[in-house]
Amino acid sequence: MGSGAVLVIGATGNIGVAVAIAALKTGRQVIAPVRNSASAAKLFEHAGTRDGITTVEADVTSEDGIRHIVERVEAGKLPAFQHVYSSGIRCMESHLDPETRYFFFSISHGHNSGGQLLDEVAYRATIPYLLKQADPDSTWTIVTGAAGELGAAGATAVAQGALFTLANVGCRELADTNVRFNEVHLSFRVDYDAVAKQKQGGSVPSSQLAAHYVNLLARRDISGSRINLGKPEDIEKLPFTKKLG
Repeated sequence: MGSGAVLVIGATGNIGVAVAIAALKTGRQVIAPVRNSASAAKLFEHAGTRDGITTVEADVTSEDGIRHIVERVEAGKLPAFQHVYSSGIRCMESHLDPETRYFFFSISHGHNSGGQLLDEVAYRATIPYLLKQADPDSTWTIVTGAAGELGAAGATAVAQGALFTLANVGCRELADTNVRFNEVHLSFRVDYDAVAKQKQGGSVPSSQLAAHYVNLLARRDISGSRINLGKPEDIEKLPFTKKLG
């Protein structure tokens, strides 16, 4: 069983729920930033439990918002975390029309003055804490997807390009540290279990995707790499390639 909590950015999304389920399966606690009590209830519903999940109302688009979570951890008011998984926020619009372009700007830049991606905000706010803790088993995981390479899903495709770069930066900056950084490259649709059941095979349920993170936490040999989830079978196999040689 694992130790140390997992801080899940985007915990109420399809992928975030999968990560929460995975963390609980490994005996770890979950720290889940949420917008409000309704978002927390949504997470509990799709994760199938509230046990082991600590929700925190916070603005994850703000570096100060996530830093406040870190400060509360350091003050002993929240469980200490050893792992971060950033699944951010994704827009599935198929075209970059004016409204979608604004939506892309708002979700990826988070209305902050620095114009940072949500995942970058999480990176900058949490990495100093993990380095300071010096726990040799710490991990930081970011999820990207095929949309950026295919030009699909409009705003999501544009955001993916920046995430690919952020993943490269993370792999390089953390190569010789205690933090094992990896990118999960996802190429198939994931839905909440209830939604996936309705689609009858049209997507992978969050509970099934959870296995990839259970496996990744245990695979200490995978670091500075892209885990290529090209098809559902890869969830168990975790095919990976080193990102920077």
